[in-house]
Amino acid sequence: MKRVIRLIVLLAVPVLIAAGLHWQSGPVNAAGNVAELAEPTGLEAKGRDVQVIDGDTIMIAGQVVDIAGMDAPELGQQCLHNGSFWDCGMSSAMQLRKYFAMAPFNVHCWPGDQERAGKADDFPVMECGIGERDVAAAMISDGEAIPIAGYSHRYDRLSRDADNAGIGIHGGEMMAPADWRAGKRLDGEDGRCLFIADGNGNYLSTLDPRFAEFGAEVKICSDEEARQMNLKYLPSSL
Repeated sequence: MKRVIRLIVLLAVPVLIAAGLHWQSGPVNAAGNVAELAEPTGLEAKGRDVQVIDGDTIMIAGQVVDIAGMDAPELGQQCLHNGSFWDCGMSSAMQLRKYFAMAPFNVHCWPGDQERAGKADDFPVMECGIGERDVAAAMISDGEAIPIAGYSHRYDRLSRDADNAGIGIHGGEMMAPADWRAGKRLDGEDGRCLFIADGNGNYLSTLDPRFAEFGAEVKICSDEEARQMNLKYLPSSL
């Protein structure tokens, strides 16, 4: 009987180890821990199927979400570097799009901390990962976004490192995205608003391929402003 018990234990150990390794292959969350993807409210899609709306907002599996823990320059926002303006908001959005377009693994998103993210309940926030890569951490490390205050000490540290190195938006002057949304601009900055409404309660980002189909005047300055106007992002026709 003892030999049988030993045999069962020996056979069970490799299975438990394999299960542990499989779980450890999940994406890392804001706290630096591996995130469990078994939650029914999680979202998953191939990277090429993720629609980038702006530098911190995406549509994944048909749902529009803000990427938790970070705030990127708005799409039409400009920053000042060596005396010249550059489109830092568009740069952030294109960097985010590059992450997804080149993703070797599926993109997974799971609910973030709504309260710490500083968003209203109707602004869903999610932490997103590509394999073990935390998307918000990557954007902050690359100087394409700043951390939401108090969301993650890890993000704060990554931002300080990027700032010390003068990477991306840290290499010049930038109006904080929240202030830019409130209407403030750098002296001499051309304030551009790169979202449009279709007249049917929907809005579109200039990054959307369908943008060219609409002749409406561009007058919405941010994704947040569009949602405050009770507009919804135009659903995919797929």
